[in-house]
Amino acid sequence: GALRLVAEEAWIWFGQLRAAQERMARRASQLEDVSGSSRMMARRAASYGSSRTFIVHRARRAE
Repeated sequence: GALRLVAEEAWIWFGQLRAAQERMARRASQLEDVSGSSRMMARRAASYGSSRTFIVHRARRAE
């Protein structure tokens, strides 16, 4: 009776815990994807900015 009830409650709690862990793992991977793509964009912007600065500097020296 009582032991079976406790076991069922524990099983339900365990299932809820697993579902919560899966949600957290999914959210973490989504955040990782977002931060990864923003890092790529930042890197691209930085390299574009530095190459543009170099080109402008070279053009001014040529004048």
